[in-house]
Amino acid sequence: MGEVDRRGFLRILRRSDEGDEKNEEQEASPRGPKNPELADLTTRLLADLDAQDEELLAEGDLLTMAWDSAYMRVTSGHIVYSAATGYSGFTAVDAVKAFDTEPPVAASGYEDLVMAVLHFHHTADPEHVTRSFSLRFPVSSPLIPAIRTACDIPEPEPEPEPEDAEEPVTEAPTE
Repeated sequence: MGEVDRRGFLRILRRSDEGDEKNEEQEASPRGPKNPELADLTTRLLADLDAQDEELLAEGDLLTMAWDSAYMRVTSGHIVYSAATGYSGFTAVDAVKAFDTEPPVAASGYEDLVMAVLHFHHTADPEHVTRSFSLRFPVSSPLIPAIRTACDIPEPEPEPEPEDAEEPVTEAPTE
């Protein structure tokens, strides 16, 4: 009959769908993109931006904050990504204002993920307004260092470890 996906939508399975999913999983190589259509779409977006000749720093699979699969390419001039829901986003690296990352967290059924927010300025907005993309990167993803390199954003300083509780100083009795 069908199954309900994580967003609550009823997905009707056809007999051919069940077999196709198994074949796709077997054909997908661990080095290639999980969704070649998304990878192809990011290539076309770069072509639309006249950025196909820019140096490719990194590319790879990731997830949106809503857990939808996505694919991202980071070049020397642009960051482009496309999600399975049909949404695509891009920004020039010189428009990026900040790239905030959280420590990795374990996610059931996934590799450990780093949650990140990419803040950027869009030319149609006033100077004090920024927009953002919220994404989940696999810990092993080359995208995070590539974004930091392309946008010239330094690695965050590690938080200092809390000092051990100091031993209480006891005063000698005065006589």
